[in-house]
Amino acid sequence: MIGIRGATTIDRDTSEEIEKATVELMKEIMLRNDLKKEKIVSVLFSATEDVRSAYPGRFLRDAMDFSDVAILHFQEMYVTESLNLCIRVLIHYDDCFKPHHVYLHAAKKLRPDLGS
Repeated sequence: MIGIRGATTIDRDTSEEIEKATVELMKEIMLRNDLKKEKIVSVLFSATEDVRSAYPGRFLRDAMDFSDVAILHFQEMYVTESLNLCIRVLIHYDDCFKPHHVYLHAAKKLRPDLGS
């Protein structure tokens, strides 16, 4: 079992922005790692305290048909110097390989060592 991390940011706290960013991030992670949906064990989302309009995991169920995957959502506590409007993800995957972690948009600042 491996963990694949990623993060992205949104411009505004709206349901539409959260859906767009969540789907974009998950598709990019799945593409870069050649993931098969049936091998995803669970998906854990966290979001900064200013992301309140919707839970990112909801869009996996609706837009990407992740109905058989355990999806959890956590709200991060407020940290004065944190990145605003940020959505993070940790995917537990039933396989062993060196994963490609994905950080999009302003979230690239979180892990510049991982490149694009």
